[in-house]
Amino acid sequence: MYIQEKGANRNICQQVCCITFGETSSGPVFGNEIEKKRFLDMLLNAIQDLKINVYAYCVLDYEAYILATADGRKKIRLAMQKTKQQFQEHYRKRFPESKEKFQIEYEWLKGYDMKQIMQLGIAFHFLPARYNYVQMPEDYWWTSLKEYELRYHSGIIRPEIFLTKLAGSQKQALRKIKALHRQAQPEGERLYRDVSIYKNVSEKKK
Repeated sequence: MYIQEKGANRNICQQVCCITFGETSSGPVFGNEIEKKRFLDMLLNAIQDLKINVYAYCVLDYEAYILATADGRKKIRLAMQKTKQQFQEHYRKRFPESKEKFQIEYEWLKGYDMKQIMQLGIAFHFLPARYNYVQMPEDYWWTSLKEYELRYHSGIIRPEIFLTKLAGSQKQALRKIKALHRQAQPEGERLYRDVSIYKNVSEKKK
């Protein structure tokens, strides 16, 4: 894992990637809970054997966003291509007349440490509120926030990585993660505005 030993200054994750899944020519391909759940199941299946760390995800109706690290770009691309292929096959079986062409965008972020990754993950959690799906981030089910709050465990996220860095006890860490989401929106959005996929995120609403 990309966790730094105590006493060192920074833990730089060399291969940090923001990934966007989408389909630009049609309607909301993740527009119902079945598609959102199947997409996340396929993502879990794709990352398990490749030692990819997913730190955050957010599945909206038109796009899915993933924040991940690995020890090489090839691993991330292989996992995302596998997810894309499986979801595309699933979608075409469900909707035989569809002609959707799914796309993946990668943005590689250099020099990010664990604190910056955490801030960027929080910004992911604010996307549903930003695009008027919900009023508060915790009200939207299809992000990794529920996993950091220990309300659900998919296997995609390992929440203990961040929680153990936030506080000594699980109870304290949960309080801190909730506090960070109450106060982090301005800082999180400033950070995420430097990432081009944030600028290009679909303006389509729920």
